[in-house]
Amino acid sequence: MGYVVVGPNKKKDRTYIKHVYWLTEREERVLREELAQQGVKLKSAKGILCTPLDRINRIASVAPSVWSETCYRQGGWYRRSSKNGLYLIVSSFELEGYEDKKAATITESDFVPPRLASIEDKKRLIEQPELKEKLPREWLSVEDIEKRIYLRWARRLGSDVTDYDFLYLSHTANHSNFIKPLFYVEGEDGIIPYSIDRSAHLCSCCVELFQVLGGEFKEKMVAPCPGATIFARLRPDRYLKVRSCKSEESAGHYRGRPT
Repeated sequence: MGYVVVGPNKKKDRTYIKHVYWLTEREERVLREELAQQGVKLKSAKGILCTPLDRINRIASVAPSVWSETCYRQGGWYRRSSKNGLYLIVSSFELEGYEDKKAATITESDFVPPRLASIEDKKRLIEQPELKEKLPREWLSVEDIEKRIYLRWARRLGSDVTDYDFLYLSHTANHSNFIKPLFYVEGEDGIIPYSIDRSAHLCSCCVELFQVLGGEFKEKMVAPCPGATIFARLRPDRYLKVRSCKSEESAGHYRGRPT
């Protein structure tokens, strides 16, 4: 295997693009060695999952253990998924020879959601049996310090919310919408689910960006959560388009319109 940089590698090129791969431990080690031989350092994420999304990070690896560090509760989605035990690679260039390991391409979009979810919409979403089948046990238990952090982050992004229960409902309903969508737009390749609320009211967008949830859809529109705006410097409320790769679609059951 080898790798190749696709597109100009210039500071003035500000196009945002990230390529997402999932590798075994051995494959990650081989990739690290290949890159080192060509003078490219494969960074290792420390403690926080979303830092590889920062445009200044050319290529980074996220070990399975990182999903159980700062975002342990949110990492339950990963640990309960088919990705559990795999290494996440987030790269600003494509990796030649790893096409069958590629899960998605992430780019910025100008998407504007036709409608955001109301309280009643969110309650409908969290009652879906498909969510309950996938919901990690860890997700249900939130410590007081985490509640305070998310309320503070929401206010930092301009929300006046004072009730964590509202945020928890929004967080859970948003993930549900990428399991069995109620909020989506029509695309040429089927439906395109999207984040159901503003960035201030979201959590763990990494789950959708990295294809832990919703990989069976050809496209998704994902708004960054507060953590991603802080630690990866993503723009609040600027939706990212996640385009699934053939290898990812074949791993699940690609869906068109939900039934």
